[in-house]
Amino acid sequence: MIQKQEGHNITLLYVEDDHPTRMQVMRLLEISGYHCIAAENGRDGCELYRQHLPDIVLTDIQMPIMNGMEMARNIRAEYPDAQIILMTAFGETNCLLEAIDIGVNQFISKPVEFQKLLAAITRCVQAIKLKSLTQHARHLEAVSILAGGMAHDFNNLLQVILGYITLAKMGTEAGSKPYEYLIMAEKGSDQARELGQRLLTLANGNDSLKHTNHLVPLIKAAVNSALSATDITPEFNLPPETPYVLYNETQMMQVISHLIENAKDAMPHGGTLHVAAHAQVISSTDAIMLPPGDYLHITFNDSGKGISGDALQKIFDPYFTSKDMGNRKGQGLGLTVCYSIIHRHGGLISAESQPGEGTTIHIWLPATQGDGR
Repeated sequence: MIQKQEGHNITLLYVEDDHPTRMQVMRLLEISGYHCIAAENGRDGCELYRQHLPDIVLTDIQMPIMNGMEMARNIRAEYPDAQIILMTAFGETNCLLEAIDIGVNQFISKPVEFQKLLAAITRCVQAIKLKSLTQHARHLEAVSILAGGMAHDFNNLLQVILGYITLAKMGTEAGSKPYEYLIMAEKGSDQARELGQRLLTLANGNDSLKHTNHLVPLIKAAVNSALSATDITPEFNLPPETPYVLYNETQMMQVISHLIENAKDAMPHGGTLHVAAHAQVISSTDAIMLPPGDYLHITFNDSGKGISGDALQKIFDPYFTSKDMGNRKGQGLGLTVCYSIIHRHGGLISAESQPGEGTTIHIWLPATQGDGR
């Protein structure tokens, strides 16, 4: 059975006037993990599309009131990027040229073979994810160019500020109020230096510093160290036979550290952080938007408050944050940096969450052979 991509809720509008067929196909789709809404004619289908903006439309042609072809044309006129799958019965092949003109994405013959239907849906899901990833990559590239210039100017200004703080401390009595204020300013500058480093990470990848090694020991050590003085219990499923990956250790520590900090923020009164890793083979039929091959799949699952659907779609965007603004919170670059690092490693990072049910971060990294140190 073909599964939808982890971390993404795919909504499918199914338009079919035959009630038994509609109910049977909907049940099979829901068992396969898709959220379905249904209509029995094209007019209702158009209305439901406007209300719910589903990811994919699956429709029959011959229906009362408004047929599937007319509905597809209306939807395409309002939403040019809509993914539409048309079910065609024998004798309706004369409609195919019109469907192609409309821009229907996939065609399925009736009676429908469910595995072929799932394959068509998966191709639509891949197109949706590819479009989303392409847009995000372009956005990230623009931010990276901006970040490079900002980091250079930012670090120069920060150096001047730290220099004057040092001079002021030399002329101030230790233990006095002004001296304490200067110490606080110095600590604030350290946090600013960390922000500058994040900007530099966005601007360049340091590919020359990558090495081939196991990643699991680094993950386990980082999690145990970060959670040692908290009420959060780490639980591991990290088998020693996980594959090697090619990675920059400093950058990967940035990713792990930020994900742990996010988990700590989500569980201020304690909880459990499940960390797992396993080898995964991705094929061309999988909905995960990565080239086919062998990967290391890592998950960080917390028992925290979770993230709402609207926020979940934006968590990797620059300067978006679901955290409270505070001394160190609200900078909004952490997950964007994680996305950039994983992307430069040829991998993928995604998130799934429900309010009150915790959050799971998925990371896929290409597997390599042997130890390249």
